[in-house]
Amino acid sequence: MKWFNRKSNLDEMQELQLLKAESRGFWIGFIGLAVAMAVQTFLYGAESMGNMVSGEFIVFLCMGLYLIGSCLRNGIWDRHLKATPAVNIGLSLLAAAVTALFDAILSYRNYHDAFTALTVFVVYFLIISVILLVTLTVCSSLYRRRRKHLEEESDDSEPRE
Repeated sequence: MKWFNRKSNLDEMQELQLLKAESRGFWIGFIGLAVAMAVQTFLYGAESMGNMVSGEFIVFLCMGLYLIGSCLRNGIWDRHLKATPAVNIGLSLLAAAVTALFDAILSYRNYHDAFTALTVFVVYFLIISVILLVTLTVCSSLYRRRRKHLEEESDDSEPRE
């Protein structure tokens, strides 16, 4: 008896609906893990990252790396944003500001010192924005190179007259 059938039992509409459901499930899991880690870190402090959040972090990291690798391999950047330096800078600054603010709030909660919290914000903001900008720049360069390769491949496969 065959348990696994390689032939799909779904029509095209069902395949599309299944892909949408899987995509939504992935994003619910990805965002859920991010929120769970943030809440645990906020409630229990930074020391929870080593003890309580490590499993969630590993799953979150694997999901993120898979998504990045899969998109770059297929020449996909984003549905709404272009891979431009201005977008990379804006996203880097936004993500760095949100992360630095979160860490500054944690610092203020733990030490009750506004100057320390401000210092944490500035230092984290600078470090994270630079790391993210470099990462996005490298990824957008890889994306453009892969996109060019895929376009050349599709041009070569078209019949010549």
